[in-house]
Amino acid sequence: MKALVVGGTGPTGPFIVNGLLKRGYEVTIFHRGTHEVAFSREVEHIHGDPHFPETIEQALGGKSFDLAVITYGRLRHLAEAMKKRTGRFISVGGGGAYRASWLGNTETAPVPLGEDSPLQTDPELHKLSYQIVVSEKAVMEAHQQGHYVATHFRYPWIYGPNALAPSEWCIMRRALDGRKQLILPCGGLSLHSRGYAENAAHAVLLAVDKPIESAGQIYNVADDRV
Repeated sequence: MKALVVGGTGPTGPFIVNGLLKRGYEVTIFHRGTHEVAFSREVEHIHGDPHFPETIEQALGGKSFDLAVITYGRLRHLAEAMKKRTGRFISVGGGGAYRASWLGNTETAPVPLGEDSPLQTDPELHKLSYQIVVSEKAVMEAHQQGHYVATHFRYPWIYGPNALAPSEWCIMRRALDGRKQLILPCGGLSLHSRGYAENAAHAVLLAVDKPIESAGQIYNVADDRV
């Protein structure tokens, strides 16, 4: 069985790749090659830009895979490119898909949000979050049209090894500077879901293990305890 992982060197990528290797997959990772990480076994590397149709086609060529796990790149283009290259498609987006994430009103954003919470469908409110929703729809439309069996995950802020921006650094910086006051939104009562990198990867691997149960589903991912 062959698996493609796009974004295998990101925060959850190594856990996903090692989990697939443990399950007996031959793994290929597609990434820009700006940094490398060590895996439990050798994997094939495809270096290219996963953000544009032309560079995706150039990098993947005529390759095909039993499974594609997409954690990085421009999802709507990858969703299109993988139609003829895989039968199983697992993708990762973010909680920014929810309208409540951008309203600035905690009363409209309970923690945790449910998968049936209203999505951000107004490009004027926030263009990036709107594009997240457009990309999710592209994945699910491809699933409904029978191009592949798809499952989609909405990640929270990920912390742990290789985290893109450690969320505690702003607190540490203030402490190091000797600043004794902190500005807290909502009187300090604001909560945000987080996900440890290995836990988020575990959720993705559950979809690998449960293809029938997870087919056509969209799941929120977060640690149980905030």
